[in-house]
Amino acid sequence: MSNQSNSKKRDQRFCNDDLRSPEKTAIPRSQGYELFSLLLSSPHDLDTKSKLNGIPSTTGLPYSLDLSDLVNEFTDRDMLELKKEYSGLFEVGNDGPPAPIREDLFLLQPAGLREDLIRFYDYFGYTLGEKYQWQMDHLSIELEFMYFLCFQEQNLSEDRLSYQLAQLDFSTRHLSNWIPNFQSTLKRISSDDLYTKIVVELNKFIENDIEWQLGTIDDL
Repeated sequence: MSNQSNSKKRDQRFCNDDLRSPEKTAIPRSQGYELFSLLLSSPHDLDTKSKLNGIPSTTGLPYSLDLSDLVNEFTDRDMLELKKEYSGLFEVGNDGPPAPIREDLFLLQPAGLREDLIRFYDYFGYTLGEKYQWQMDHLSIELEFMYFLCFQEQNLSEDRLSYQLAQLDFSTRHLSNWIPNFQSTLKRISSDDLYTKIVVELNKFIENDIEWQLGTIDDL
């Protein structure tokens, strides 16, 4: 997807579906990514609380994840308070937001990053509404893309491997490329803030998911 050497490497990898059990793990994993995507979407743009009610509990994951207390804390918060916290951390500030929630901005706009995102999204048919096309690097969008890839892994059998490899590639080239430092920045600003706690749990989730993915994928 990015260059010839990477494409060659992708062709040499395989996924052990007996070990991975996609029919059991793909949907719970997609729900985990969907949950974090909603929690970190802008409360100015989305009625997050009502959306959360429609997501099943994240049972059946191949690793531990318990977000019940965090989700309860989130839903108990006043919406105006959530909007204020979100804007103050991620969107506004005298010299820009303290912790930009967009990969491109957080990493100071490295060359090729947005182009790589576009290649991922276009290749797998993931489309953004016009409202969100300018912020394709927003954390909630990247997490929603992972939800999409996991969900498609469950639905497809013929081209399943492409979606499995894409999950690992996107996780390592994007999510783990900036979320650990994003988490550290938030902890320095306010370790007790609700959104900081969400990102801390997200970082653990991604670390566990990447480790699990690596255990199911190998070279020929």
